[in-house]
Amino acid sequence: MSRLLRHLLAIVFLVGTLVVQHAAAQAEQPRTALVIGNAAYDYAPLANPVNDAVAITRALKAAGFEVILQTDAGRPAMDEAIRAFGDKLRQRGGVGLFYYAGHGIQKDGENYLLPVGGNIAEREALLDDAFAVSEAVDVMTSAHEGLNIVVLDACRNNPLTGSTRGLTRIDSSARLFVSYSTSPGGVALDGEGNNSPYTKHLASAIETPALNLEQTFKRTLKGVFQETDGRQTPWISSSFFGDFTFVPQAGDTTATTKVAAVSSLGKALQDSLARSGPARRISGIYRVQGTNPNGTVYDGMMAITPEEGPDAGKVRFTWWIGKDIFTGVGEFAGRMLVVNWGAKHPVVYTFSGNDNLDGEWADGSATEQLSLYARAAQSSLVLAEGTYAVSGRNPNGSTYTGTVALSRQGSKYTLVWKVGASGYRGVGELDGNVLRVDWGDDTPVVYALSDDGRLKGLWGGGRGAEELTLMKGQ
Repeated sequence: MSRLLRHLLAIVFLVGTLVVQHAAAQAEQPRTALVIGNAAYDYAPLANPVNDAVAITRALKAAGFEVILQTDAGRPAMDEAIRAFGDKLRQRGGVGLFYYAGHGIQKDGENYLLPVGGNIAEREALLDDAFAVSEAVDVMTSAHEGLNIVVLDACRNNPLTGSTRGLTRIDSSARLFVSYSTSPGGVALDGEGNNSPYTKHLASAIETPALNLEQTFKRTLKGVFQETDGRQTPWISSSFFGDFTFVPQAGDTTATTKVAAVSSLGKALQDSLARSGPARRISGIYRVQGTNPNGTVYDGMMAITPEEGPDAGKVRFTWWIGKDIFTGVGEFAGRMLVVNWGAKHPVVYTFSGNDNLDGEWADGSATEQLSLYARAAQSSLVLAEGTYAVSGRNPNGSTYTGTVALSRQGSKYTLVWKVGASGYRGVGELDGNVLRVDWGDDTPVVYALSDDGRLKGLWGGGRGAEELTLMKGQ
């Protein structure tokens, strides 16, 4: 046998081994999906849901899923499909995924998926025949202990008057990851091509090797946001902290087994957020470093504070970048935080397991890293009046010491610094254990109030820093 032939046989054997290992890795964690695409409505036909269902089926099969596919299904066919889906999950365990494309509505706080058939004139009968999303969720969560993924490419121009436009949020458990094609109450676009914008980008992301669950849906979100010019923003509701990859990197035999248990990183995040709530868990002062879509870099500082009242559970972002101030509101989705800040593209941050947040915006062409400088106390504190010792660092790297007299007048706080022969005065407000003090510079001093009563803050756009400690006897 020639040396060349031996080399060729060795290569063929190696490639074959990698393919077998890759397939075996996917088979280790059973995957079962129910995919429904309804388009042939008599009262409001849609162009793409059947195409969408076929595209998702193809992507899921390539990712190792056993798929039950139903298209243009009436209520009996949907009922039978969900029963068969539940039976499969009970038998196989592993990962379950439910995908639906078609008309969806919200009524009395429940999401309904509309079967094909029925008459728009008989509205109540049509509603009685609608399929509640909670039924699918209940079947999935009661059938097995594994991860369940629900994907709804619905709410396409509600055909029923008297029903709320769009879908409402589904509260997700630690085993449930829910993705909507658009934000709650919004309308998803059917698309001008063969697939809806959401399904087109989701199928592509599922087929991309080595993307974990968060990365898959983050890529989908950015793609849809860009294609629809900001008219449609996919939404995620999740408290799942495990690891899951649709298509592992070739040769990675562990990717599909990681979902069997919450990772150590996910467990730490899950426990931490459960103790204090995610909004308060990340409240504090951060240094910011980022790259714009054109490649230029920027830096600055940021305050993150919890929202109160009807927006409780969300977080408020305030950036100071140079002389510019930006604000936004973020919502949690498992290990992701999606921040809408008034621009075309949201910033999507991922928890990295330490005290930092890694973000992307502008379709991923821009990045941003937040490094925690000072965490705010997680329970409400009273800011003590008195004289504080101050130690700090100027933006040029030199250091200073002095005192700060802090007093309160109503909701305002007055700070008077004495540093060497110089004196400064500022007025601030405390919000969520974060104190912002305007003192005549382009950017304020922003402090985090810690559990021990110290104030630790940034100024000069994040390039200056100082710490205030209440002096003894105060």
